[in-house]
Amino acid sequence: MNANPMPAKAIGVLSLEVSGPHLLRDERLITELAQRRGYTLAGLVTLGDDTFMPTALIVGTARSTKAVAVIAPSMAHFNSRVRAIAVACDLVTPHRFVACTSPDRPQDRPHE
Repeated sequence: MNANPMPAKAIGVLSLEVSGPHLLRDERLITELAQRRGYTLAGLVTLGDDTFMPTALIVGTARSTKAVAVIAPSMAHFNSRVRAIAVACDLVTPHRFVACTSPDRPQDRPHE
């Protein structure tokens, strides 16, 4: 029996418009926040003005990587997608946590 369970997975989300010249800083922030919260970072979704169906891209990436959370440097990176993404997984920023609203999600959330 394995005494150390696998860490929960998360993906990062960056909006190029929000990050602007601070893209590398924001990438580091996502990595550091994932480590502090105990997540394994499974990928990074970068969104631009021309990204087709960004909500579907974020949720699809989270599902394909089995991520339980999406991490961003701020809520601005989620734009108006917070409620839609929260149906699939938790949203995490340095100053805010939005719990997954899916009725199929287990109730224990060690990363809040």
